[in-house]
Amino acid sequence: LFTYGVYRMQDQTDSPTEALFYLYGLFWLFAGLAGASSVFLDAWLSHGFTSNQAGVLESLQTAVGYQQFNSLTLAFSLWIAGAGLRQKNKTMSWLSLLPSLFFLLAIFAFSGGIYGKHLLDLSTGAITPTGGFMMALGWLSLAHVGWRYQREEVITKTITETS
Repeated sequence: LFTYGVYRMQDQTDSPTEALFYLYGLFWLFAGLAGASSVFLDAWLSHGFTSNQAGVLESLQTAVGYQQFNSLTLAFSLWIAGAGLRQKNKTMSWLSLLPSLFFLLAIFAFSGGIYGKHLLDLSTGAITPTGGFMMALGWLSLAHVGWRYQREEVITKTITETS
């Protein structure tokens, strides 16, 4: 689905704005699915999961907690991105989706890495720490979007006052 969104951006029949709104809707879809699946996983871990290995339940509960938190953060960043997408400034449109992308990748890498390790017995290597790094990048890019919004507002006010 994401690749289709990138393809739509390259397609000459769709405007870049239409492609951005497609990705925006896709990110909302993933936010909803990530939030719902975290609730289901939490219920399963609380009421039906058993493991003979020490620390597995705690590790999985940590993954679920971060998935829930990042799902909410993803929704918050998408709410902010909605304002950026409606601006005429193309840079702000693209920039406003960047925190959402990082939070989405953080969910897959951080929580997904822990799930893969304990539930599927996969060797996940550096996937989980990479997810933590994506979380930090999400917060930093959210701060950058806020700084850019503030800067755009100051520039717009200055231009309006001098005109």
